Amino acid sequence: MKALLLALMAVLAVSGAARADGEPLSISQFHHSRWDVMEGGPSLAIAVSQAPDGFLWIVSADGLSRFDGVGFDSFTSRQNPDAAAAIRSLLTTRSGAVWVGLGEFGGVWTLRDGELVDTHMPDPPIQVTNLAEDHDGVIWAATARLDGPLQRYVNGRWSELDPSWGLPEGWVFDLLVTRDGALWVAMMDRILVLPRGAKRFVETSAAVVAGAGLAEDSNGRVWLADRSGVRRLPDYLDGAKETRAEPAYAVSGIGRARIRFAPDGSLWGATRGDGIFRIQSPDRSGTLSRYRAADGLGSDSASDVMVDREGTVWVAAGSLDSFVSTGLVREAEIPSSPAGYRMMVDDLGRVYVTYENGVSIIRPGRAPEPLGAADFEGLCSGRNGAVWVSTRDRLRRVVDGRYGMSVPVELETVSCGEDREGRLWRIDSSRTLKVWEDDQWRDMTDRLPVGKDLPWSIVMDRRGDPIILMDRRYLVKFDGLRPQVLSNAALGVGPFINSVQDGPSGLIVAGTKGLARIRPGQIQRLNVRDHPWLNYVSSISWGTNGVVWIMSRAGLVRLSAADLDRAFDLPGLSIPHVARRGLPGLQGGRRLIDGLTAALGGDGRFWFITTGGLMQVEPQGLTMNRLAPPVVIRNVTARGVSYDASKPVVLPEGTRNLTINYSALSLRMPRLVRFRYRLEGVDRTWVEAGTRREAIYTNLGPGKHRFQVIAANEDGVWNTVGAGVEVEIPNTFTQTWMFYALCGLGLAGLFWVVVNLRMRVVAGRIRSKMTERLAERERIARELHDTLLQGVQGLILRLQVLVEDFPRQAPVRTALETALDDADEIVGEARERVQNLRLVRTEGDLDTALRKLVDFRNATHQGPITIVTEGAPYPLNPIVCDEILQIVSEALFNAHRHAQASEIRVEVGYARSELIVAVADDGVGIPADVLSHGRAGHFGLSGMRERARTIGARLAVEAGADGGTTVTVRIRVRGAYFARLLKAFPLWLRTPHD
Repeated sequence: MKALLLALMAVLAVSGAARADGEPLSISQFHHSRWDVMEGGPSLAIAVSQAPDGFLWIVSADGLSRFDGVGFDSFTSRQNPDAAAAIRSLLTTRSGAVWVGLGEFGGVWTLRDGELVDTHMPDPPIQVTNLAEDHDGVIWAATARLDGPLQRYVNGRWSELDPSWGLPEGWVFDLLVTRDGALWVAMMDRILVLPRGAKRFVETSAAVVAGAGLAEDSNGRVWLADRSGVRRLPDYLDGAKETRAEPAYAVSGIGRARIRFAPDGSLWGATRGDGIFRIQSPDRSGTLSRYRAADGLGSDSASDVMVDREGTVWVAAGSLDSFVSTGLVREAEIPSSPAGYRMMVDDLGRVYVTYENGVSIIRPGRAPEPLGAADFEGLCSGRNGAVWVSTRDRLRRVVDGRYGMSVPVELETVSCGEDREGRLWRIDSSRTLKVWEDDQWRDMTDRLPVGKDLPWSIVMDRRGDPIILMDRRYLVKFDGLRPQVLSNAALGVGPFINSVQDGPSGLIVAGTKGLARIRPGQIQRLNVRDHPWLNYVSSISWGTNGVVWIMSRAGLVRLSAADLDRAFDLPGLSIPHVARRGLPGLQGGRRLIDGLTAALGGDGRFWFITTGGLMQVEPQGLTMNRLAPPVVIRNVTARGVSYDASKPVVLPEGTRNLTINYSALSLRMPRLVRFRYRLEGVDRTWVEAGTRREAIYTNLGPGKHRFQVIAANEDGVWNTVGAGVEVEIPNTFTQTWMFYALCGLGLAGLFWVVVNLRMRVVAGRIRSKMTERLAERERIARELHDTLLQGVQGLILRLQVLVEDFPRQAPVRTALETALDDADEIVGEARERVQNLRLVRTEGDLDTALRKLVDFRNATHQGPITIVTEGAPYPLNPIVCDEILQIVSEALFNAHRHAQASEIRVEVGYARSELIVAVADDGVGIPADVLSHGRAGHFGLSGMRERARTIGARLAVEAGADGGTTVTVRIRVRGAYFARLLKAFPLWLRTPHD
């Protein structure tokens, strides 16, 4: 980009004098860009052509290359690597095929799948000098042979023309296919025409000099350029006989010509010894201009010229050169000024410009005229066709280039202006505001608001009242000598005010974030949120033809005054405009100088200051490029391998990162093209890429993705269709569902192993605790049996011996025998309790333990006890099993002891969600108070409840209406669950005791 700007600045530096409206452009006034080897371009470019897709193709000493406006791609041949270096001519067909003619007896080759392939021309000539395609798709090749100078390619094979075609011997210098399908052939000394469908050439009477080139204008007329000049040929197919046509233009150095017409009707030509030329309006006494190596062309030997779809002119002159008409012209009569420029326009449309050591006036329709050399510092607005010029020690009034009165000053003038009463207002370098009145300077600073802000500049409104800009933060508007303050907060144009200009519909204030229009009692605003091109506006000018020119960070903007007024009245309304971005040296944004950065002259020419000088633009010259740029995806790159993006791309398995290179084929100002892209499934919205031409993605997963990219040209015209490519990243084995399933199974197996190990540990701990518990209970049972029970039993026997000593009818004996019976019963009950402590159970097997308990009770008590089991029994947690067994034992004891039951039923239900154990008897039942609070001195019911709470079970004791009692224990399966999990393990995972 730097090279482009430098090239443009070089062109502007050598441009011609300013032109009045309608004066023709010279080539030096075009935007010139150049790509040579230093810029990564081709070496010794000799031919250039544009394909229908928008790519530019170039033939050079390096071979064949393709250009998208930014980068070059080279194409070679694996069949013959040396073929590319021998290419001498180029053709891009309507179908997009690329054909090249070779020297060194190489024949004609074509590009297929990115590689040059020989078309097998029989007996190829030493060089193929030119190629053309007619409307029937026939490829014509001009060869460097005197005999058989033309060959045609039809139905996949080449054929020479036999004598019946009427083509004489001689060299062919150019081929042209016109819009009516005729083939024109320029030979050494004649012009021949082959009408479409004909099999014989028609020889014209045109007088030709060797090296002729042909071109067709927009009206279908054929032009000829040779060493004798440039001229339009008569319509020979309609019977014209003239040998020469007028007008004719003498062009030196042609040698071998190439000419082409541009969309504006101008004729461009390349010469082999004197650079290039341009003829504006060639059919009505046009103007000829030249451009040579001294002006910036790659060399004076230009071999080809071409005009692309956007009107850009391309020249092969060793380097690749382009010429674009931007409508902008540097004024060469205004010299370079390191100190900068000042500009002002009087109320009659005369433009004044100061520069280092001088000032010039530009009258409407005229070139600049210097007004003499002096140390001028600035310009100020005046009244009645006058402006004021400031020097170090005075201000001088100028009217139509003639100096008038002068006013002395002590300090340097920063800004000034003349009001409607003829008073001269001035801000000096001490930032003091003064007014010249009664032949003296009067200090007006005390009229300004008190504060730290100082006067910055002075602007006169349409009435001639001064407006003082205070440190770019607020305005002080004087009505006569009475001030009125307007702050930037009230204006709403951003933190800083850049400029103030009085327009036809109100006072316009430009700030860093938009515009404000001030009318009596009303302030209307336009902000950068709705209009981004209003960012940092530095200047606004109104033309007599309803056009408004704005200078901003967006560049030079043209719009309609009516549209601007409508937008102020309807905020948020879109404003049609043309913005020329990327112009070098524009002083957009903050005004760095006093005076105007842009001004409209009385002749309609728009003038603006750049860092490189004074430039002008004609309203009709700043046109919008309305062609949406074609968008292409160049390639997809992953793991260092480039893939063709013209078809779906399948990347290697496991690809995580990829780069997608894309381009837009707008070659007018390619570095101003903007892009948006998205990858479906990754990007939620469009990614604003700016001017970047690649998309980089990382950490992508497998799957199918569609990449889309759209682009806009330099004027913001979007190609909303854009281009797309399907990208597929296959799954690796580790990304397939089978792998995930195996991983799931593996994790499940690992989980089961961990659970099994944990269960073994838990089971071991439980077994250890149960062993300790059982051992302790057995010890207690032994101690009770060996001490308490044996002692009590011995005491009973001793009492029994004593009782036998009493007479049978003695009352004491009767009482003692009753007491002994009660003692025997208590001992029996105690023995039963001790026996319960020593019950032998199958660990965790509730069903077996209950049956043993029932068998024991049936053997020691009267009345049957039955047990009923529903559901499939499963092992329980040993502690849960033991506590339930103790609850059942207590319930059976109570049924025999207290309820005097004759029948007891034990029911066990192994339900899906809970374990239910119920003991029901037909005894006398339990009194309500005992059921609620327990029997005094007894702990059976409370003990059962405590055991139930210990294992998280629910205990219910219910008395029947007709007697009988039911004790029910309910516990959720997960609370009782233990061994079922172990049974789910394969046998090889289970220990023998599982």
